[in-house]
Amino acid sequence: MKTLMTGTILALIITLVAQTNSSQQKTPSPAVEEHVRDVVRELPTDSALRKGLLQGARGNGVHYGWMDEMRKQGVKRAVVWIDIRFKRKGHPKKMNLNRAEYFAQYEGGTPISDSAQLEIIRMVGLEKDLGAIALEKAKHGFWCDVPRPRPHPFVGGTRIEFLDDEWLPALSGALYFASNKN
Repeated sequence: MKTLMTGTILALIITLVAQTNSSQQKTPSPAVEEHVRDVVRELPTDSALRKGLLQGARGNGVHYGWMDEMRKQGVKRAVVWIDIRFKRKGHPKKMNLNRAEYFAQYEGGTPISDSAQLEIIRMVGLEKDLGAIALEKAKHGFWCDVPRPRPHPFVGGTRIEFLDDEWLPALSGALYFASNKN
């Protein structure tokens, strides 16, 4: 139940972020819209990404070099987890890369576990590039649930998602979450 609610919340946020950024994004061509329809056909019917795409959510159309590297490595989605120590007011104080997970599909599935493929991902610098971008995005996150009373030390984190396609909406901001780790 918690996973379903989290997925629904993320789908709504992705849709809202995509709609908010619509004034800043390129207008998709008919070829791009056909490509998005192809992606929708590949996604499970209960997919949050599928629902967002069907409701008109789109990426900003800006292509980054790391997207090409993701495609070369067979990675459609990457999730970078950041551990954060927060100041008393809830702003990040110290951030560390926890882990990066790579997926061969846009939603769901298990992370890539082939050690040879993961080593190549690290050797070509993809993990380093995505980690640096994730740390920068994590600086500008926002709280979706501030724990009460605030724990001390105040620790938590965020996850930053990357997709290999500039026309698919990835969550562009960081949502902070609290952690029980001290």
